[in-house]
Amino acid sequence: MSASWRTVSGRSLILLALFLFCDGIGIQRATQYANAALSERTTDAHVFLVEHHIFHHLRSNFYSCNYNFSIDGSFYIGLSDCPQGIADDAAKGKYSYPAGASTGADATVYYNPADPSVNSLLEFSTASEKEYQDLMLPIGITVLIVLSIVFGAALEATKNRGNGPIFVDAKGTFVDPDEVDFASEFGSVPVGGGAVATDAATSERAVREANFAVSHGLRELYLDVIKHVHPDHASNESDRALRERLTKDANIAFERGDDAALRRVLEEYESLAPQR
Repeated sequence: MSASWRTVSGRSLILLALFLFCDGIGIQRATQYANAALSERTTDAHVFLVEHHIFHHLRSNFYSCNYNFSIDGSFYIGLSDCPQGIADDAAKGKYSYPAGASTGADATVYYNPADPSVNSLLEFSTASEKEYQDLMLPIGITVLIVLSIVFGAALEATKNRGNGPIFVDAKGTFVDPDEVDFASEFGSVPVGGGAVATDAATSERAVREANFAVSHGLRELYLDVIKHVHPDHASNESDRALRERLTKDANIAFERGDDAALRRVLEEYESLAPQR
């Protein structure tokens, strides 16, 4: 994963977490209203502040009411969308006053008798429906963020696979670089069906930064070298050590696009082969 993609994905995940949190709060509130709809009770409330919102929490052009009421001697404060009558009066400028001034308006508050802290100036069924309607936009944005993260990750993975070094097994079969263990003690260990990886530092750099165009001739030369020097063909430990070194040299040369270095690896193998 490139540094730029890590930055973008990190910011996207933070944004996703924020929207998930907001979505969760909205869903919880809508569910509370829906569950309390059958047992809702009403009482009088005093609206002490009406606010006009041009744009607030992904909603636009609405009026909110701050109000208080008492139940069995307990005092409660609530915040809700204003009922239609108060909203109409506010739109006409009836509640145009300095911040904090009292409106003197009265309204009916709907509350849950089991928990009066769940309350609204709208009937609970209406309040629940409105909450779900208001969630449509943030949930849509959340889905878009998730899709962008998934698409970006897939695109980055494809890019890295296309630019990274090639790995083959003893038979010349291509192996996905993501399946290669870069943490081997000698930096080039057969994995699974015999895949060979470069050392950790070189491999990581190659996957991140390699952008050269691999010619057909270089690819063929690389495959030929690997088939000759692959450690799976070793006859003893000394032979294996030699092959592992030559394989690492071949991988590094291929990553650099250095066909001359690849030929030198093959020449060294052929010069040492009779001595094994």
